[in-house]
This record gives sequence, structure tokens and C-alpha cells, in this order.
Amino acid sequence: MEIEFDPDKDIGNLAKHGASLAHGVRIFEDPDVLIASTIREQDGEERFKAIGMIDGRLWTAVHVYRGQVVRFLSVRRSNSGEQGIYHGGPG
Repeated sequence: MEIEFDPDKDIGNLAKHGASLAHGVRIFEDPDVLIASTIREQDGEERFKAIGMIDGRLWTAVHVYRGQVVRFLSVRRSNSGEQGIYHGGPG
């Protein structure tokens, strides 16, 4: 998988969420990773959330596809709604 991200956004993500955007690659290593569309009018483009397990904890990567490239916008611990979606419960 080819990835990319804005280096300045990476610094901000590390400060805010304690993880580099590159950490998002590991989410896709989960064989049970879930990918959901997150269309929001204010974004102006179709975004996706990948929700997957890393070392026993759920993480979420917000990303877009640019051809064959995955561009990470945010990588963070999953919130309770995302955890419910991943585990098949109410989200």
C-alpha cells in the first residue's frame, strides 16, 4: 500500500492524538479492518474511516484515496461509536 500525508498535519496529529499518521498503515494490517465512507458536506470530498486493531486497541484512520495512494488525514484511537461498529454493536 502506498501512503502519503502532509508533514505539517503529521506533526499536528502526533501532538493531538499521540500517533504519527504513518501509524495508520498498521490499521490496514488487521484482517477484520472495517472501512466506512464518511461523507460530510463540509469536507467537499468523500472520506473514509478505517477501523482496526493494533496491539489489542482499536484505532481509526480518516483517509482519502488518490488513485492507488491512501492519503491519511487523521489517525487516532477509536471513539465509542467506532468501537461499537467494529464489534458489531450499536454505533
